[in-house]
Amino acid sequence: MKFRLSSQWLSRAGLSLAAPLAIMLAAAMLPASANAQVLYGSMVGNVVDNNGAAVPSATVRITNKATNQSREAVTSPEGTYNFSTVQTGFYDVSVSKTGFKTFTRSNVEVTLNNITRSDISLEVGQVSETVSVTADAVLLQTDRAEVRSELTSQTLLNLPVPSGRNYQQLLRALPGINPPNNAHSTPTNPSRALQYNVNGTSSSSNNVRIDGASQYNLFLPHVTAYVPALESIETVNVVTNNFDAEQGLAGGAAINVQIKSGTNQIRGSAFEYHDNHLTKARPWNLTPINGVPQDKPKRVFNQFGGTLGGPIIKDKLFYFGSFEGTNDRQLGNRFLTLPTAEMRTGDLSGAGVGIYDPATGNNIGQNRTQFAGGIIPANRIDPIAQLILKDLPLPNRPGFANNFYATAPYVFDRKTIDAKINYNVNEKFTTYGRFSFLTYKQLNPGALGPVDGVGTAPQGGNTGVGSGETYGVTVAGVYTVSTNFIIDANVGYTRQGTSSEQGFLDQKIGLDVLKIPGTNGSRDFENGWPRFRIGGFANLGVQDAFMPYTRNDPQWVYVTNFNWTKRNHNIRFGMDIARQTLNHLQAEWNGGGNAEPGSGGFIFNQGPTQLCTAANSAGTACSTFQQGNQFNSFATFLLGYHSGAGRTFLVEPPIIFKSQAYSFYIRDGWQVNQKLTLTYGTRYEYYPMPQRVGRGIERYDVNTNTMLVCGVGDVPKDCGVKMSKKLFSPRVGIAYRFSDSFVLRTGYGLTYDPISLARTFRTNYPMLLAFNIVPANAAIPAGLLRDGIPPTPLVPVTNGRAAVPGTVNVLTLGDEFKRPYIQSWNLVLEKNIGWGFVANAGYIATRTVGQSGQINLNAGLVGGGTASQPLNQRFGRVAQTNLQNGLFNSHYDSMQANLKRRFSNGLQLQASYTWSKAIGMAGLGGDNDGTLAISEPNFIHLNRGLLGINIPHNFQFSGAWELPFGKGKRWLNDNAVASALTGGWQLSWLYGAFAGTPFTVTSSGTSLNAPGSAQRADLVKSKVEKLGGIGPGNPYYDPTAFAQVTQARFGTAGFNILQTPGTSNLDLGLFREFNITEGIKLQFRAEAFNATNTPHFAGPGNNVSSPSRDAAGNILLDANGRPRLNGFMEITGVRSFGREGIDERIFRFGLRLSF
Repeated sequence: MKFRLSSQWLSRAGLSLAAPLAIMLAAAMLPASANAQVLYGSMVGNVVDNNGAAVPSATVRITNKATNQSREAVTSPEGTYNFSTVQTGFYDVSVSKTGFKTFTRSNVEVTLNNITRSDISLEVGQVSETVSVTADAVLLQTDRAEVRSELTSQTLLNLPVPSGRNYQQLLRALPGINPPNNAHSTPTNPSRALQYNVNGTSSSSNNVRIDGASQYNLFLPHVTAYVPALESIETVNVVTNNFDAEQGLAGGAAINVQIKSGTNQIRGSAFEYHDNHLTKARPWNLTPINGVPQDKPKRVFNQFGGTLGGPIIKDKLFYFGSFEGTNDRQLGNRFLTLPTAEMRTGDLSGAGVGIYDPATGNNIGQNRTQFAGGIIPANRIDPIAQLILKDLPLPNRPGFANNFYATAPYVFDRKTIDAKINYNVNEKFTTYGRFSFLTYKQLNPGALGPVDGVGTAPQGGNTGVGSGETYGVTVAGVYTVSTNFIIDANVGYTRQGTSSEQGFLDQKIGLDVLKIPGTNGSRDFENGWPRFRIGGFANLGVQDAFMPYTRNDPQWVYVTNFNWTKRNHNIRFGMDIARQTLNHLQAEWNGGGNAEPGSGGFIFNQGPTQLCTAANSAGTACSTFQQGNQFNSFATFLLGYHSGAGRTFLVEPPIIFKSQAYSFYIRDGWQVNQKLTLTYGTRYEYYPMPQRVGRGIERYDVNTNTMLVCGVGDVPKDCGVKMSKKLFSPRVGIAYRFSDSFVLRTGYGLTYDPISLARTFRTNYPMLLAFNIVPANAAIPAGLLRDGIPPTPLVPVTNGRAAVPGTVNVLTLGDEFKRPYIQSWNLVLEKNIGWGFVANAGYIATRTVGQSGQINLNAGLVGGGTASQPLNQRFGRVAQTNLQNGLFNSHYDSMQANLKRRFSNGLQLQASYTWSKAIGMAGLGGDNDGTLAISEPNFIHLNRGLLGINIPHNFQFSGAWELPFGKGKRWLNDNAVASALTGGWQLSWLYGAFAGTPFTVTSSGTSLNAPGSAQRADLVKSKVEKLGGIGPGNPYYDPTAFAQVTQARFGTAGFNILQTPGTSNLDLGLFREFNITEGIKLQFRAEAFNATNTPHFAGPGNNVSSPSRDAAGNILLDANGRPRLNGFMEITGVRSFGREGIDERIFRFGLRLSF
């Protein structure tokens, strides 16, 4: 089954792709790059005589050694020259003037988004005489104040890049960047782009461009839309602080990926990399299943492909192509927590707490009758609950937490193509075009078999079948009007298409099998299993509320830049325009709060089977509860009650959402004198209100309880929301050269967060109804399973307005959307310390002002229940009502140090260390669209704390070393046999040691009874002891340092006061190269990831309500005398480390042929 998007839309997309190509061909005067200076490089220098005096009017000519493309300039009256927008590569530089010998310097390297300085001293003599030298490697960043790094193709190939060979894995080797993590399912993220935070900013504010085309993922901005094959990449340029004014639409990092180009020489490669379960160590937590020892799960992983590049017409027209295939076959496996066989019969005697009958007592949970011995009589077990449990697998591992080990076959196939054509039309005009393509298919069966559940893929992800295609195109060029005036431009296009479908969509299981009214629907994406969420256990039925889906998201970037060199000034100005569209068929609510799938869903919490021991002063809500845990939640389910239910109904499929961004900039690079360069400028950005097809988005009117459908009737298309048109972002940078080997850099920049409202406002009422049933207070059920879900309340839109039902979630904006901005500054010292080493250290800081997020306008008061919700008091509204805006501030301060040696004489090294601290609204989460954990208006300040992305210490050390043995090397070079055996070996490594991230200890919110706010635990000891235990029954932190909150108040434990275990990891590579002929080489590669087989443990369970306790709150012991923690403070998993769920040591073997 496939969900189909609008054919008209697809047709428009095809026409849109053709249009810019035609424009580029017709308007040859406007070619080249997204931020041409960003896509290219520059070369500058001072020309002086033997006495150090400036030499004006000297002719400087640079020639690309690979393509023979040349450019020429004349030195200024001050003796300076400046070549901007230069294609990266190695150049020969020649300088001539009457009365002086001609000077030539070869192998001057121009790198991406950098300024190469090549100062020249002329000798008196005849022009016919020549002085020739070979350039040393450029070591210092002498003319730009930004904080930047570069990953070259040589680095990408030399270092051991983990499974998948994604260049983003190596970003962790750079200072200021948190180690990247895996993010999202394969269908949502088929490139397997990684998520990372830079200098304390949100992961959503990074911007990656490939040859000028933005890879910003409008729906999931914390990952990129496309990741090219490693072998296709020439350079990755990373700027993390104090961006040049030319760089915008980014707040954390601006990353530019350059695809390789062809040259006058034919070059290529072919490769195959392989690993399997036999080359992998046993997972640390692979324990016997039902007493039977388990083998390592099957895995066969192959990645293969090749590259080819060369001339079509020598010196004029060049080609490059890359293909990569990835085949992954695994026995997927996952650990889950399921109710035991005894529990399913009603035997909850192991709870350690009282199980109470919701049918007794009053409406706040007082005077309830306890089930004797914790046994629910058979005649009280709900038939629907029994039917759901009938096919649910039984636990197959000892203990309670993670007591079920699920396995199922996992399949993933992906193919990528990257191709590029470069054309040197003449000395004035060069152009290129890039095409990228990805296609994939995935099978990820549910872990619970006939009950579906979460997928078994080790890296997680959507259950079922996924497939899709991604396309990327860039057309770019540079036109030299004169030696001091250059125009460059580009058009970039990326379209990501994907779909994911869980199993059982051909059945209405909720309606026809379970006989639950109100579940499923008339459309196929509303079929299958509903979702059943029992607190403390794995989800039953469909795992995720957003399944199934089909998405097709195109985006365009149009860039034009102008470069004018006037004496010692290099002035650049230009524009950058982005158009982005979402086209989705998906019944998903993104606006915070609870939302259930299109097939319906139910929640089962502790409150209905707990006992209220004290009411509030008014007697309207419970202020103190007896202890409870997940046994109470399961009792609620078993009795056929629920704590909440709902269904998400898509009224207007498909969802089409359009967003734009406009930016303009001007910047001057002023070489004040031979030692000082000053860069200053400003950028202007404008982000209009996004729109749907034919109208605007929606806005909730808190005064009338109506939704304004913007652009319909008399409601303005912009909803009356002010979007600032004054977004100026000044930048200034200073680079001072004390000497040729010592540089000081400092600068300040302001950047606006490019956050789009598309992710959160993609769906909203009335185009989508996120309908929820909620209880009046946490102690009572919201309803019965057999009563199902009431019909979805459809309300007509009249004159652009729709009345909002009290049980439907809504999202809104205020009168003005305050776009977040990031201030960044740095002070860095850099020194060439000799032997090819460059060291730098400095202070790097950011301040995020108005970090975007959501706050629930309908949050209730502590102990007040739904009766205290302000919109309930006015309109009878109990559902989530979230306001999105720039709300809070965060700050990040760091010391960053880096020691680097570029590959030379067989050795490459880089060591970096970051010491940092990030503080902000910890309760908001790491992404821009997070919702405050505590929205209760009197206690919002409690959200502040260390950010969840805070990693105070991060040390990274990487390198590659050609071992000094064999022919042409230092040792064993005079014996043919010894030389043959020991020569050609290379050792490489990537080592990281970094602290854990902060986490919060939570507690059941039953006694809090404050809708819209989460509960924290009580901290009952002055110091929390780290016990260091691993696995069930062995707590990592002292569990008795925290207690459940059983009263109507917030817990005393602050946000993010504990830290997960730190991580130490070593990846090793050993390569051997064989020269088949003079130009053909074969390389054998053996790599070990997590070479020491050290588990990288995740954080412990953090819910203090999980353990089994007695009536006094003491944790009970099991038959072996170990505490029955049920996951609390127990470490049972490993850290997300960008390894696709594989943490144990794995050996990979590869062959690479190059010519």
